Parts: sequence; C-alpha cells; structure tokens
Amino acid sequence: MLKNRNKAIFAVLLTVLFVTGTLTGCGTPALSPDFDEREVSETVQTVIDLVNDGDAQGLLDISTVQMRQALTEETLALIFEAIGECGEFEKIESVNIGGKTDKANGEEFAVVVVKAKYEIKNIIYTISFTKQMKLAGLYYR
Repeated sequence: MLKNRNKAIFAVLLTVLFVTGTLTGCGTPALSPDFDEREVSETVQTVIDLVNDGDAQGLLDISTVQMRQALTEETLALIFEAIGECGEFEKIESVNIGGKTDKANGEEFAVVVVKAKYEIKNIIYTISFTKQMKLAGLYYR
C-alpha cells in the first residue's frame, strides 16, 4: 500500500513539477492582465472545497487534460486521505496570487499559494490555472 501511495503522490508531483518547473522567474511575478484576480480567487476556493469534500469528479471536471491523466482514482483517494488526516477545514488564512509563463511555449498561468487552517494541521496549497481557468497544478504540503 505504501509503495502504491508513493507512486501516486509521485505522479501528481511530477505533473505539478512539469507545469511549474518550466515556468519562468523567481519570486512571485504579477498576474497577467489576461486573468481576472477575483475569478482566480473564487476558483481557488472552489478547488479547496472540492478537495475537502472528496469530490474527485468535480476536480477532474475543472482540470486540464494533463491533470486528468495524473489525478487517477487511486491518486485522488490518497490525496483525500492525506487532507482528511489534517482534521476539519477551518478557514483560508492567506492567499497570494501571481503569474508564471512557461518558457517552452509562452503559456501563462495563474499560480496561487494558499495557507489553509485545518483542525490538526495547516496546509500550504500551490494551485495553478490556465487562462481558461482549468486546474493545471495542485500541490500541498
């Protein structure tokens, strides 16, 4: 079970690294004017709600093709289990929205770092979106 869990987590991390690892810049560059900051913020809340609710289909519905391939049923089950071990979700403590550009193809992404308070342990999410507001990356620690 542990070996499968590590493989699943590795698959999600690989996808996130693929998306965010090829993006330019250090720090937090400004969000592209092609994004609506309010819409990004609302969609981040939706993603966190879907994760907290264990709504696999909801996450898949808003994901890019690459994310849908990485977010297998097993991977999602492991994510939901890990988040569930943090206790009940209480609130979002902070949200930092920035932008990144993929050096390889020039595609722009909104990248959001969220500190979420849970009953037992806080989680830092890094969530990225395409201009079409598709979920392109989901990382938590």
